[in-house]
Order: sequence, then structure tokens, then C-alpha cells
Amino acid sequence: MEGMKKAVLLILPVLFLAGCTVKNKEMEITVFHTPMSAVYTGKVKRKLADGEGSARLENEAGVEGIFEKGTWISGEAEAVPYRVSYGDQTYSGSYTGSVSEEMPEGTGEFRSESFSYNGTWTNGAVDGTGTVSTPSFQMDTAEEVITGSYSGTIREGLAEGTGTFVYRDGEDEIQMEGSFAGNQYDGKLIRTIRTRGSERSYPVYYSKGSLLHTPASMIGYMEGMRQKSYCLNDDQLSFIENHEAMFDGSETVGKQSDEYDKAFAFGSFMDGSDPSLILIPDCLIQSIQRYKLREDTDPVTSMIVQNGDEWYHLVFAYSVDSAEQGDTVDVAAMPLCRTVLTAPEQDYPAIDAAGCAVIKK
Repeated sequence: MEGMKKAVLLILPVLFLAGCTVKNKEMEITVFHTPMSAVYTGKVKRKLADGEGSARLENEAGVEGIFEKGTWISGEAEAVPYRVSYGDQTYSGSYTGSVSEEMPEGTGEFRSESFSYNGTWTNGAVDGTGTVSTPSFQMDTAEEVITGSYSGTIREGLAEGTGTFVYRDGEDEIQMEGSFAGNQYDGKLIRTIRTRGSERSYPVYYSKGSLLHTPASMIGYMEGMRQKSYCLNDDQLSFIENHEAMFDGSETVGKQSDEYDKAFAFGSFMDGSDPSLILIPDCLIQSIQRYKLREDTDPVTSMIVQNGDEWYHLVFAYSVDSAEQGDTVDVAAMPLCRTVLTAPEQDYPAIDAAGCAVIKK
């Protein structure tokens, strides 16, 4: 009997050295090179986590996988505290995803109050393709490097694919949403300008950071201006009443040609403040839309047309039931606002000719 006790006492240290399994054991475990208090379930050796196991860390974070001598080596992380550098900033947050050699590796997600990334990692760093949201991001254009916030896809740390970039220019907040390549605008983007509560959006087209001047850009920009409203003064209302036959569509250009004050030209359109009709002949309808500004208003036909001089015109027309995109029309325009509709960074000749009669040819 005494001999058996001695044999048991000799065997126990051997088993302890070889390792055993524990459940919900409180111990210290090193995760991402930081010792943390944990509740551990899994293999142990010499009182240290060693082998396959899982641990619940502080703040309900969790890890599982392979442990060596009390250090978590590889496996899967769940909301584990982590610090990541991106650009010239370092962010403290949490990491969920794959780990190898004690560092994020493969696919994972990092979240903090001001920065997030979901994608591929190499040796603990953001690398490869993923989706990022960061307030400190530099975008390259043909003219300058702009610092702002970016949310979208990246490849090897650069904006690549679809995303949204927001920055400030004086009092304006500028948002660029669309296509990016190599940290540059590339393709179609929607540019939104917000100033003191007002907002307007229009499409722009880029190639490798350089703005492209295309008809599609101009038409898209003018389409974004369609929903703005106009107020008529007494003189303008009287003018429309005196030309009622023209504006209700019951007369044609041929019968009303003597009513036109002048032919279209940039100067004639912009000069003067008195109401007048200006003839813009042979306009090709590039875009047309019919809608109501409010339920209690008459329908409005909004057209974007281009005349023979290659001026674009945004016209709000009356009594145009048959005209469609691709038709050629004569426009009898009363320029209510006498404004040039040109986006800040574009150089297209465009006129805001509100209050028009349009006659299909």
C-alpha cells in the first residue's frame, strides 16, 4: 500500500509536465504582445495555456486557436483590443478576424471611434483589398493633394473602386462619390457641394485624377438643377399673359415671329432686366422630363437642349406634349434668371432659360 502511494506521487508530476485540459481556468494570457487576464478553457502545460484552447478576455473579447507557453499564437479573434497605424495616424480599437504568428493575418475587421477597416491583413497591418473609413485620407488630383475623409474600397492602402471622399474648401463641404483608382478620381463621380444649409449635386467625369469635359458632364449637371423653383414678378407675369398664344402652344413660330424681341446670343440673353422673348431655333432635345413641383401645380416639362452654336439650355417649357428626346424644336425663351449654368470647375456654355414655349418642328 505504501509503495502504491509513492507510485501515484511520482506519476502526478509527470502528468502535469506532459499537459492536461482545464475548463474556465483564470490565468494570464499574452494576446497581441500584451498580457491580459483571461478565463481559459483548453490544453495547459506547466500551468500555462499550451495547445488548442479558447479564452474569454476582459471586456468580453475572445480568442481561440493555438497557444504556446501562455501566449496566443494563431486562430480567430473576437473584438480583441488592438492598435493599428494607417497613413500618419495610429488608432486604438478592436480587431475581429484571423491571426497568425501573434498578429492579424488574412481577413479581419478593425473598428474604432474614428477609423474602421474590413479586408485583408499582412503581419498585423492593413494590406491588400478591403473597405476603409477614415477621417485622414489624401486624394491625388491633377492639381493638388487633398486631405479629407474617405469611406470605400482600397487596394494596398490606396482608394481603388467605389467610395466616398469628403473634404472642405473654404466654407464649402465637398463630397465626391463614385469611382476611384490609385488614390485618384477615375470615372464617373457625383460631386455634392454643401454651403450653409444648401446643397447641390451633379456628375463629373475624371480620368486618372484629371477632369474630363464631356457633353455627358454638362447634361448631367443641368439635370441636377431641374428641381429648383422660380418666382415670377409682375412684369414677367404680364409678359406671359400678353404672349398667351405662344405659351399655351396654340400658335407656331411662323405666326409669332414678329413677337420675338431678338435672336439668341450670349450677350442678348444676359443683358437687360426687362422681360423679353428670345428665339433659340433648331434645338436638339438631349434630355426631357415631365413632373410636378407640387401636387397642386400644373405639370412642368423640363428639357435640356443644345442649339446650333453648341450652347446648352435648361428650359422649363409649357404645352409640349409631343416632343421627346432626339427631336428638334424651336424655343421661345423668356429668361427669368439670366444665369449661366456652369459648374465651378467646368467650362461649358450653358444658359438657364426658364419660362419657355417649345415648338416641335
